[in-house]
Amino acid sequence: MSNSGKFFNVANLTIGVLGLVGTAIAIKITVVQAWPDPIIPKNARFSCQQRPDTQRGGDVWTIMYRHDKGQQPWLKIVTTFGGGYTPLKRCEEISQRLEIYRKDGLTKLDYRGDSNTPNQYVICAKTKQIENCSLLVTLKAGSQTEAHKAVQDMTENLLNSGNGVYQNSDGKLATSQFSPASPEIDLTPFLAEEDRIAGSNSAK
Repeated sequence: MSNSGKFFNVANLTIGVLGLVGTAIAIKITVVQAWPDPIIPKNARFSCQQRPDTQRGGDVWTIMYRHDKGQQPWLKIVTTFGGGYTPLKRCEEISQRLEIYRKDGLTKLDYRGDSNTPNQYVICAKTKQIENCSLLVTLKAGSQTEAHKAVQDMTENLLNSGNGVYQNSDGKLATSQFSPASPEIDLTPFLAEEDRIAGSNSAK
């Protein structure tokens, strides 16, 4: 084989290797862009993590609450919402709203109908500072039964806290009740002491 032929083969091999490296870099960049690290304020108590879903299998984005004794899972992003948001983006949006409501004295989660969108319910949050139940996220259109099931699915970690996985700031087991007749979820047992007094006259 002539020197020119050897040079041609080496050149082609080099270009091929560089092409594979370039493809690997492009794939790596795509992955990084698809799963950006959430920007979390230093003093925020709510954040997002991917956690195993023991009910359905696989991993699911979960809103975490930073408690006095560590982090605890609160809400699973397991319901389909509108707006074209990714599960991570939806998780971050709900976390940011919960952080705002926490400072106003977060007390309960509830769901209600939305007069602006008939046959569509929203999950909302009640606080000490705001009389009305403030919007947390809009559910997809459906009946009240479907809305109740969606809230139940999202809040499995809070509703199933009786299995011993959740302790409050006093180290005691925190529990909550939820039913069609009583759709509110009392968050007080799950809150750190600082957040229990937030929004009241005794809060700093």
